[in-house]
Amino acid sequence: MKGARRGLTLVGGLLGLVVLAYLVGPLLTKDPAQRVRFMIWGSPEEVRVVQSFLEDFRREHPEIEVEVEHAPSFGYAEKLRIQFLGGNPPDVMYLSQEFVEDFARQDYLLDLTPLEARDRAELDPGDFYPEVYERFRHQGKLYGISKDFATLVLYYNKDLFQKWDVPYPRPGWTWEDFLTTAKALSREGDYGFLLETWNEELFPWIWQAGGEVASEDPAEWLLGQPEQLEASAEALQFLRDLIWVHKVSPGPSVTRDQGGNALFVRGQVAMCTYGRWACMEFKDLDRFDWDVIELPRHKRQATSTFAVSYAIAAQSKRSEQAWTLIKFLTSKAQQEKVAHSAQAIPARRSVAEGPAFREPNALGGLGYPIASAPHTKSVTYGRFSPRFRGANEAKQEFNQALDGLWNGSEPDAKVVLQRLQPRVEALLERQRASQAQEAQ
Repeated sequence: MKGARRGLTLVGGLLGLVVLAYLVGPLLTKDPAQRVRFMIWGSPEEVRVVQSFLEDFRREHPEIEVEVEHAPSFGYAEKLRIQFLGGNPPDVMYLSQEFVEDFARQDYLLDLTPLEARDRAELDPGDFYPEVYERFRHQGKLYGISKDFATLVLYYNKDLFQKWDVPYPRPGWTWEDFLTTAKALSREGDYGFLLETWNEELFPWIWQAGGEVASEDPAEWLLGQPEQLEASAEALQFLRDLIWVHKVSPGPSVTRDQGGNALFVRGQVAMCTYGRWACMEFKDLDRFDWDVIELPRHKRQATSTFAVSYAIAAQSKRSEQAWTLIKFLTSKAQQEKVAHSAQAIPARRSVAEGPAFREPNALGGLGYPIASAPHTKSVTYGRFSPRFRGANEAKQEFNQALDGLWNGSEPDAKVVLQRLQPRVEALLERQRASQAQEAQ
């Protein structure tokens, strides 16, 4: 899941490709009619998990061969789009929720609604989290089957809490509790909190303050509108002040050199926010114990949800074989493997709320339990990054506009949002004009 948001390095992508070429190569036959091309992203660790799925699939369906194509998550959607434009897309692919509307509108994706209806008893859609499952519909049609997902939670270094005699965070904690805790932990070169500034890390704080980022139907940018401005600015000001007023979070000049979560891994930051994917990065830590808790709340509770599906290309000549693969990968048995890998929340509720997710094999080496409830309970109040035509461009404008808050050159979040609003509105107006022209 992390790959859906943060991107892999080219080295990691090439390593995954080499691993897959080595493991999958012997499975391929000379009969292309029975070969399903399957495009994925993922770290080498996830590649190994996928391969274990495919080994099981081969035993159950020896008549279908699967050829895996690995791509780094950074630029994955663009590579996929190029393949569609070239008339040579994979049969089955990972597809995150942000791109469902765009790809469906361009007739890239197979409508899975008839297949779901036909095989409803076998697929058992009622066992999937509806909040996630329904996100892969567009105009009432189903274009993807939920693969897995993640919600943003807070990871914390238990040893630093003990070092400074600070109580562990508890469910229901507030922004005030969070700030008090972060201050108490910011001592002798340690920081209380690592602030990540990519969009889906920022949106929950805006939602918690009562603000709204955007609406999808109709497509509108709401952050800087008068009725949203105060709440949205409050959230971003709170985050900005963590760096420049309260000094509990390192600024970009520090984090840029360290890279990602390196400060947390080295034990210099007490708290950070990531999805379930971070468990795979932290599972080998031996310098301190760690755990997870829900994000703090303010006027309301909110977090970001990241979701990925399995989709089929509309051009595929092997749609039945592709559908067979998807049903297998989303079966309860394979979802339990997802749970034991500790990489994401399984799409099936029965698995996500069962023992495989609570006590995954991948985290068994830690020697102490890691909470699972913060991940699954946050499904009910998790929210998706907005998607509509022009949304990605609007979110890029938003992210760039906030640079001044994080580097200290801009002290006022409200001014930033007021300055941003007309730029995004103009961008969306151009998108609407282009869409109207295409409809003529």
